Amino acid sequence: MKIERKITNLNIATLDANWVKYSLLCITIAFAFLYIWQVNVSATHGYAMRDLENDITDVRHQNERLQFEVSRLQSVDSVTNRVQMLGLTKINNVNYVTVGADSSVALGR
Repeated sequence: MKIERKITNLNIATLDANWVKYSLLCITIAFAFLYIWQVNVSATHGYAMRDLENDITDVRHQNERLQFEVSRLQSVDSVTNRVQMLGLTKINNVNYVTVGADSSVALGR
């Protein structure tokens, strides 16, 4: 009887030890997969951030070019050239006609 109890107790202790080992192994594998997943997600977000930073740089350069173009088109020489191309003439004498209490109309002669 004592031998059977010792064997039963030994088997239960062995089963408990094996269960603990397998549980720890499963938990370790689960954490390894979670770690790999987290590193992968972080790398993906890093690449996305780099692409967005490159887009920001491109938009800033484009904005600088467009501001230069606006400045060039608003210059006096550019406006004078476009006025001559359209055939517009300068008005020397402007007469204003008052129609109502707050409205004015310009007449070019």
